[in-house]
Parts: sequence; structure tokens; C-alpha cells
Amino acid sequence: MKPAEFDQHAATYDGGLDNPIKRMMGNSADQFIGVKARWLLRHEPGLKTGGLSLLDYGCGAGDLMRVLAGMGARAAFTGCDISGGMLEEAARRWPAGSGPVPTLAAQDGASTPLAAGQFDIATISAVLHHVPVAERPAVYAELGRVLKPGGRLYVFEHNPRNPLVRYVIARTPIDANALLLDASEVRHGLLAAARYEIETDYLMFMPPGIAMLRGIDRALAWLPLGAQYAVAARKPI
Repeated sequence: MKPAEFDQHAATYDGGLDNPIKRMMGNSADQFIGVKARWLLRHEPGLKTGGLSLLDYGCGAGDLMRVLAGMGARAAFTGCDISGGMLEEAARRWPAGSGPVPTLAAQDGASTPLAAGQFDIATISAVLHHVPVAERPAVYAELGRVLKPGGRLYVFEHNPRNPLVRYVIARTPIDANALLLDASEVRHGLLAAARYEIETDYLMFMPPGIAMLRGIDRALAWLPLGAQYAVAARKPI
């Protein structure tokens, strides 16, 4: 992971909507992020009641935390990233009415300055495909280190089994060096790091901007062809 690669995109980062195909599916990055945020809130309803700590690892411009807060999440948010430029954007873009600005921490490669066993929940969204394959075990290990016993980890990634995803990623500037990974690789990587309880859902079968189709997405969560997938892992107590 190269900080400079992301620093150059920080000020204009829009979630890949510079790709015309992606713009046809949704007219804002928040619509795509909202699919993951709603899924997470269904699995972690306690995020809306307060008292939970959440780390967004590789948070970029803080969009997942911001969208969660906009949907009513009241967690103690922390974001970390290798890009100082992205962290500056995360602070700048945080809405005034969404509670305190998240704690933001700089990564040194896969490592963070965060305490072991600090978080109830950790998310890593659309990050691993930017990480060289040889460096991914270190990311899994760091995520496990910062989770509390019994903590929950959620990995969201682009699904390479979806041909439209492969087409879009190949034509999106910020994904120029992306190496997509299957959900099975995530599961194996996590299980090599700890004895997690693991489940997988597939997301984003329908254009994310059409609310009336969201029920179809939920009904098809078992089908490994969605544009995204979510691997949920619970750390042993």
C-alpha cells in the first residue's frame, strides 16, 4: 500500500463515480456506501443506541462512518488510513450535526497505533483489493489484534465473480493497481489469523439508488454474484 497513491486522489475522491458505468447505477457515492451501511446496521442494531466502539480500517475520506452517522449510528468512531491526505478529508467532510469528529489515526503499512482489544466492531471496506497479496495476512492480524474478545469484524469487498464489477474496476483510476479477491480468500485469510465464526452475504444485485428494489437484494444474499460481498467474523472470547 502506497500512501502517495491515495494522497493524490484525496481532495477529489468521489467513490469511483468518475466511471460512467458506475454513474449509471447510482448518482452519488453515498448510495453505494448506503448499501453496506444499511446491511451493517441490520447486523449491529446496537450502533444506534450508543456505547459501541467502531474502527473503520483504511477509512479513506471517512465516508462509511459519515453515512452510518447519517443513518443514526452513534458509535464511538475511529478511522485509520495510510494516507494523510485522506485522513484530512475525513475530518473536513464530517458533518457538524453528526456528533464528534471520529478519532483519526495514521497507519504504518498494515500497523496502527491503536491499543490491542480496543474495539467492539471493526470494518474494512473496499481496502483489501489495494493491498498486495503478500501483505494481506498482516492486515488480518492487525484487525484481530485491535478487536475485543467477542468483537465483530466486517469485510466488504468488490466481488470478482461479477463481470460488471471487473469491467468497472479495470476502468476506474483509483483502482488502477487493484487486485480483486474472492470471498473465499477473505475467509481463509481470517481463519489463518484466528478461530473466527464466519458468515458471508452478497450485496448490491440491484442499482443502489432504487429503494423499492432493496428487498430483492436481501432475498438474493446467498447468491455469489452480487457486486459486493460482506464477510462477517466474530472473534473468539
